[in-house]
Order: sequence, then structure tokens, then C-alpha cells
Amino acid sequence: MNAQPEPTDPSDRATTFQAVQGNAKEQYSGAALLVTAYAALWVVLFAWVAIVWKKQSALNARLADLERVLDEAAAAGAGKGPSEQVR
Repeated sequence: MNAQPEPTDPSDRATTFQAVQGNAKEQYSGAALLVTAYAALWVVLFAWVAIVWKKQSALNARLADLERVLDEAAAAGAGKGPSEQVR
């Protein structure tokens, strides 16, 4: 690293591009980063849809079970007289 002090006056700053020598392995192309970001976004989106789908399926199963229990209770209550029905 360069041990030059930071300029405090705006007129001391460089006004032209100055290339910095660094490790070439740390450089990534913008296209590769864009594709990686979109791929990660799609993976997260598909995972979220799968989780919501699974939760909705479980909710539908619980609702069907509740409807079945209510239908059984209504059928059992229909055979009783008016004084025996649960209100």
C-alpha cells in the first residue's frame, strides 16, 4: 500500500484517472456478477415459492380435515332430537 497522506484540500486531489496496481484475482467482470446476482435471486424466489406452496398444501389439508369433522358432527347432530343438539 501507498503511505501517502490523504489530501485535505479539494485542489490537492487528482483530477485524472490513475490506475492502481492490485491483485488480479480480486477482479470480477460486471457480467459475471450480474449473472450471479440474478441466479441467486431466482434461487431465493423459487425457494420462497416452494415454501409457500408447501404451507398452502398443509393448510388445505387441515381445512379439508376440519370440513370433514364438521360434516360428521352435523350428520351426527341431525339424528338427535332438538333438545339433544349441541348449540
